[in-house]
Amino acid sequence: MTISDIFDRYLGQKQALGRLRVVAHTPLVRLPLVAIDCETTGLDARRDRIVSIAAVRIATGLKVVDPPALDLLIDPRIPIPARAVAVHGIDNGRVAGAPTFSEAYDDILAALAGCVVVGHYVSFDLAMLANEARRSGLVWREPPHFDTVELLGGLGQAPDNVDLQDLLSRLGVEPRGTRHSAAGDARMAADLFVVLAQKLIGQGRGTFGGAMAAHRAPRR
Repeated sequence: MTISDIFDRYLGQKQALGRLRVVAHTPLVRLPLVAIDCETTGLDARRDRIVSIAAVRIATGLKVVDPPALDLLIDPRIPIPARAVAVHGIDNGRVAGAPTFSEAYDDILAALAGCVVVGHYVSFDLAMLANEARRSGLVWREPPHFDTVELLGGLGQAPDNVDLQDLLSRLGVEPRGTRHSAAGDARMAADLFVVLAQKLIGQGRGTFGGAMAAHRAPRR
């Protein structure tokens, strides 16, 4: 990699990570949105690593876009524990030859650029991304985001079971993703957000500011 390549990559990161400025009264139907999900080596965002990441766009009018804007395997450069493989099915053999996080970073940034991020327990995914970037010496700025679990709480609908497939089924939406795959969970998170956004719109809270105000940790 030449000095010119490094400089171009740095400029690209700075542009992609320029914090999205959203006016509070922007309608949800007009927001640039992307749902994300990461599969990992474990549940400790400080120590564990990403093995797969996906991003699914939600277009103007709250239309979920197929196929995913991003669907990547990531080589974590550490052994993937058996307990993690039992959840998502991604073992060391599957990530052999896959890009490292650093190598995939430009593609990840491009998928998230200019969007409000959506996810199910999305704070975990964002913490994973932040820590992976830090390890690689890469620039990361947390984007504005909506957590579907917190929105459920804010709408007074926080259930005991927060499994994505079960939640969608209870809300009358056919699940269209495979559980515990990054692309599948990102797709289901996108579908769930659309349902919740429509409820907010029906309550007169269908703006960026209205959705942010609705964020509330679910009751335990």
